[in-house]
Amino acid sequence: MVASRLTIFFFVALFSTLVASVPFPAKRQESSISDVLTTLQSALSAVLPEIDTLVSSATASDDTVTPLIQDVVSALDDATSSLSGLTVLGGTEDEVSSPVTETATDMTQTFSGLLSVADDVPSLGGLLSSVDTSLSQVISEADTTVPGISSLTSVTSLLEPLGLGSILGSLNL
Repeated sequence: MVASRLTIFFFVALFSTLVASVPFPAKRQESSISDVLTTLQSALSAVLPEIDTLVSSATASDDTVTPLIQDVVSALDDATSSLSGLTVLGGTEDEVSSPVTETATDMTQTFSGLLSVADDVPSLGGLLSSVDTSLSQVISEADTTVPGISSLTSVTSLLEPLGLGSILGSLNL
């Protein structure tokens, strides 16, 4: 009787660990370039108005602007990672051109305003350089996913006054 119970216990223990150790296949998350760019726009729409408020209220300083620009860079870097992680390449220029142009327009408006108070933010040049690098990477990854981004000349006209050279280089302009 004890032997039969031990045998049953042994088989239950053995098979329950086998069943418990079989992993279920993870559900593949479908993501598209438009999803990534929409997420980027959402993240930036939370940060850019804060920078605009600091500029309009004349309270922009290194201490107040730096964390917000770091948030912008972080959002751009997250978008770059997401774009490079897309398993399915492809999309249309229409899917990409509108969000890229809107994002560039919003950033240009905010950073143009910030340039007007550059004397109050001595580290602004370095901060904008990091934005330049990160945005350039987003555009480069988007161009890899949907070739033809470099034809978005409207983005170029928006970014040229800010001196964001890496982005213009990414666009081959």
